[in-house]
Amino acid sequence: MEKQKRLLIVDGLNIYMRSYNANPSISTNGEPIGGCKGFLASLQKISRNVEPDRIIVIWDGDGGSARKRKLCPGYKGGRKPVRLNRMVRDLLTEEQERANRAWQYENTIDYLSQMPITQIRIDGFEADDVISYVNSMSTFHGWLRIIASTDKDFYQCVSTDPSAGQTVVYRPREKGAFEVIREKDLLETFNIHPSNFVIARTMEGDKSDNLPGVPKVGLKTVAKRFPFLKQNKEYYLQDVYEECEKNLGKAKIYDTILENKDLVDLNYQMMQLSAPNLSAQADREIQSRIKNPLAFNKTAVNAMMISDGFGTGNWDFLFAMCKRFIMAAKAPAPQVSSANSKRTTNTCKKI
Repeated sequence: MEKQKRLLIVDGLNIYMRSYNANPSISTNGEPIGGCKGFLASLQKISRNVEPDRIIVIWDGDGGSARKRKLCPGYKGGRKPVRLNRMVRDLLTEEQERANRAWQYENTIDYLSQMPITQIRIDGFEADDVISYVNSMSTFHGWLRIIASTDKDFYQCVSTDPSAGQTVVYRPREKGAFEVIREKDLLETFNIHPSNFVIARTMEGDKSDNLPGVPKVGLKTVAKRFPFLKQNKEYYLQDVYEECEKNLGKAKIYDTILENKDLVDLNYQMMQLSAPNLSAQADREIQSRIKNPLAFNKTAVNAMMISDGFGTGNWDFLFAMCKRFIMAAKAPAPQVSSANSKRTTNTCKKI
């Protein structure tokens, strides 16, 4: 049987900021380098566990939050800037730290540009909308799609579709641990089906994005009061409102949700990823990036690592994977008989 292909979709800024804060690496030049070096190390570790056939890293575009801020001016307000690891934080002033963070960020993109890894950054759009769009592209139907991010918003993208393929979320944890979120995990943990997860989240809110929820309503309460959300069927806010109207007076939550309909409706516009609001131009740009030929300049990557003072490190797996991507891109497509054209295995050795 033909092995099911795997697409690794990386939430670039999410993984970069996590590395920037967690990795205390100092370059041989005396500069903090944990964001860039840590990102590449994380990418290597994730890839070792996932064994992808292709990687797409998606970044927030310039002004990506502007559209959502028009809907909700307080969106992402009050966030404190991500700081360097505390072990090296005192080496720089706040101004130097901001400059270092920006330099490492752009440097990470430069490294990836020398590898057979697709990068997408669309001005005016956040990464989550683009990630959801790429995840649903017909190009990758039948693939096992793995979204690498700690953002719970992507739980709504988790799916097990016999025709389109499976989507899971890979969440890095502390000390090198990780968890893989599948459909069955969401049902077991939250008693909510992925297709209805955004409905539950709109009522709970998202403190990290400064989106308040309905008072005293969390995921456990939502699952208890709206048990139909665990079904493998897509429900809508109107279904929730109708359930509230039928149960007025039986529990305070039903009254409270109806009193906060405007808030819930707004949260849905802010959180839903099932229909990402991308322009036609953005669509064309994404399609173009996906089709661009892949290339690997190992010499340039090694030279950059020396120049940036990476010091010692084992990048053998990352480089071998890049070489494998190039060889696969050059190989002729296998001839598959019509009788076996739809037969793929869904085994995944490490996730």
